[in-house]
Amino acid sequence: MTDNHQPETVTIVGAGITGLAAAWKIQQLSPQTRITVLESSDRVGGVLQTKHIDGYLVEQSADMFTCQPPTALELCRELGLEDQLLTTAEPKDKAFVGLGGKVVPVPAGFSLMVPSQEDSIRSWPLLSESGKQRLLDEVNVAARDYNGNGDADEDFASFAIRRFGQEAFDALIQPLVSGIYSADPKMLSMNATMSRFVEMEKEHGSLIAAVKQKATSSDAKASGARYNLFRSPAQGFGSLVSALVGDLKNVEIQSGRQVREISTAASRWQIALEDTAIESEAVIVATPADVSARLLKSFESLSGELSGIKSTSCAIVVMGIDRSELPKDFDGFGIIYPHIDEGKTIAISFASNKFSGRAPEGKLLLRFFIGGAMQESLVDLPDDELTGIALDQFETSLGVRPNADFTEVFRWKNAMPQYHVGHLDRVGRIEQRVSQIPGLELAGKSYRGVGIPACVASGFASAERIFGK
Repeated sequence: MTDNHQPETVTIVGAGITGLAAAWKIQQLSPQTRITVLESSDRVGGVLQTKHIDGYLVEQSADMFTCQPPTALELCRELGLEDQLLTTAEPKDKAFVGLGGKVVPVPAGFSLMVPSQEDSIRSWPLLSESGKQRLLDEVNVAARDYNGNGDADEDFASFAIRRFGQEAFDALIQPLVSGIYSADPKMLSMNATMSRFVEMEKEHGSLIAAVKQKATSSDAKASGARYNLFRSPAQGFGSLVSALVGDLKNVEIQSGRQVREISTAASRWQIALEDTAIESEAVIVATPADVSARLLKSFESLSGELSGIKSTSCAIVVMGIDRSELPKDFDGFGIIYPHIDEGKTIAISFASNKFSGRAPEGKLLLRFFIGGAMQESLVDLPDDELTGIALDQFETSLGVRPNADFTEVFRWKNAMPQYHVGHLDRVGRIEQRVSQIPGLELAGKSYRGVGIPACVASGFASAERIFGK
């Protein structure tokens, strides 16, 4: 809200981590405000769900969050959970690439798309000599003319291939990034997802040159994801959701409440449900962009922009196996698969290698990621076929077909927003339109970040805008 009026009632649509964080922040800012949270499903927490299966602790979606930015870490601290946060273990090699039936560690010092150790690239077996040289020659590749192009967005594939070459992109860079965004690399926005690399090129002319200037000893040893920056609740993300809900003292959470439309009448918000309507002075819509577009259909221009943010789906196949079935020479957190490998798996996460307490003694918890923007139709396959894909991939990569103690399939339909080229321009237009509608805020991972810290930050920011903080 743009004036000094403090709303007495706020309704939040969506009880995922974003909506719950917004409610928590409003409670801090204005304890007297009556807050109602409406959730269409029968449970809160959105995709953050934890399941206990025969001694295994199974996360149904995300299983860790980054400490940079520290938003989620600070929330855990406020909720008294900081001493329950786990750090990752320290295997010899953390991330692996599976290509052509071979599984090899990501080159030491390689972070997302930039190498910091020439020797590790020279010895990496999945690139040809010419591919290695082209990658390392990035220091000699002319920078894009940003003066001529201004801040025009570029897709991830074009940027990475232009800087490092096609072969390095196909075998190494694409799978590392797809493991985060599950996106079509030819459509993924650099400005919205990896702007720091764009800034490196602008400032230094070369990403390798930029990294060399900023390198530390820990950077030199790291490869793949920066696992030392990640944390996970010892009892799973379900415990974070429970702690957050338990700290909401003046908040009414209504689950199983399907919102049909959000509109205004007589300077108040009308939230139409299936059987009734709720009035509120302010409303925070913390649902995916496509859902928000439908709910706000009476705001035609805003709804149209929201509809332009697309999403994709993913299936996660989880299984528990005997640790003895894992080859003794494999020690890692996960395997990522390049799209050129023509397999059907984005990645395998060895969840109990990353964090303690995820599997019984002598057991191993595996999570297989299938689908995403490049192979979304796979998500609709029956459970047994998805499990078969997972077992086939494990056998191809590690030479053994495990006997699973259990298998479970989780499908997340349209749960991953796609930050296509021009995404930030669209978000800017959305935010401009919202700023002209008093008492309305949007929040969630559809806009300026997909991770848990970004969702928490989005919820906090929406609450602060409502109260002009």
